[in-house]
Amino acid sequence: MNLLQKNIKLYDSNIRRNVREAYKKLGSIKVLHGSMLGSINIPLPKINYVGKWTSIENAGTICDIVNRDINLLAEFLQKEFNVASKIEDKKIILQKRIEFDKIKAKIDNCIDIFVRCPICKKLDTRLEKRERVYIIKCLACGAESPVIYKLK
Repeated sequence: MNLLQKNIKLYDSNIRRNVREAYKKLGSIKVLHGSMLGSINIPLPKINYVGKWTSIENAGTICDIVNRDINLLAEFLQKEFNVASKIEDKKIILQKRIEFDKIKAKIDNCIDIFVRCPICKKLDTRLEKRERVYIIKCLACGAESPVIYKLK
């Protein structure tokens, strides 16, 4: 190997190391939402790209934390991005390459619509379906509010 090849190899390894360190820092950042039962830590979505497909690796964890079904989040993302999706092993796979920021914004939007109480803004809620309407029942203040969003 000549000197130029060694420098290129060193430069490539430095770039890979910097990307890994940045991803570790990004993954450790938590989004805090206030709650009467304490703060709920909602992790950032872990995105993996396979060809033109986007996989949300920790969708099951996010849904478990906010006490919602993963199918609800998958249907919401399908409608918002106008793309087909499937669920495998608590992962949501979208059949389109979508940027991290857009996915994060849509998940936050889904939490605001289907989880957050519109009265007291707490996340301690339960989602009930009465006939064809979703109702958010707040465990903190006791309010019941209809969800103003049509999934299908």
